[in-house]
Amino acid sequence: MSTALYVVIFSRGDWWVDVEGRASGPYRTKEDAAVEATHLARFASHSGHESEVLVPDENGRHRIVWASDEAPRYYAPTAAE
Repeated sequence: MSTALYVVIFSRGDWWVDVEGRASGPYRTKEDAAVEATHLARFASHSGHESEVLVPDENGRHRIVWASDEAPRYYAPTAAE
């Protein structure tokens, strides 16, 4: 089974959640998008689908902040974000 990726992206002045090429949003902040991505991924995992949430760090590199197959990790923005 493949893993669904919920990727937080910034495009056209707004934050979005991309899921397999489909965008959800826009969201006012990166934090709002990350929270929604986690909600969507958790819902999918309750249905038996593996999923991960990826959020860009202060350098623009995406980091996994939540994964259905691991202990929960929660998005905690840094002061620089």
